Amino acid sequence: MLYQTIKDALPTLAETSADKKTTGKLPSERQLQQQFNSTRVTVREALMRLEAEGVIYRQNRIGWFLCPKRLLWDPIQKVNFYQLAKNQGLHARTGLLACKKTQANSDICRAFALDGQSEFYEIYRIRYLDERPVMVEKIYCPAGQFPGLEDKALDGSITTIFQDDYRVKVSHEQSDIIVTALPDDKAEQLNLNGGAACLKIIRKRFNTNQELVDYNIEYWLHSAIEMRVQSN
Repeated sequence: MLYQTIKDALPTLAETSADKKTTGKLPSERQLQQQFNSTRVTVREALMRLEAEGVIYRQNRIGWFLCPKRLLWDPIQKVNFYQLAKNQGLHARTGLLACKKTQANSDICRAFALDGQSEFYEIYRIRYLDERPVMVEKIYCPAGQFPGLEDKALDGSITTIFQDDYRVKVSHEQSDIIVTALPDDKAEQLNLNGGAACLKIIRKRFNTNQELVDYNIEYWLHSAIEMRVQSN
């Protein structure tokens, strides 16, 4: 099968790619078609299967790449994205896309036990690992509890901002995880096509008094994260 042939040849294909500036970049689909004496449809089907397995990934208008190692995450543990990445030899970065005050949907209002007229901060960010965009997130928190939050350095640790500037300490969190399709607007930020497979994580973070601090909606590339649960 061409799928298995390409999979076996991936390390060599990446090393011999004409584009030496981008780590792990594969030859173009046309080049693969010529190299394996196959049709473009068959090559595309093989690449899409490898993408579904999390072996390679595609960036719109750029090409196909080998997937780097995944970020290991234990959903039972409270997450510090930067420290988690550093401990695994990865460089983490966050970009702020937008921050505004808004009214939240009914699920979020219900989680905070607030009415639909309540005002929230909506913080829209993108996360990178080794400069690869791997996740977009929207964070909601009550505007009245965090005055002036929009003026803070929101491309850094929001947990630290809460603790240092507002004396709010995040002590634990709860995560709901589902496999779904990437919405078009999130896909655009990640250089993917809408409908690509992703992990959607709804993360609720609480203080020591069991009060909800913020409500996060995250969309992860399925090939960028691996969950490992350790139980006692």
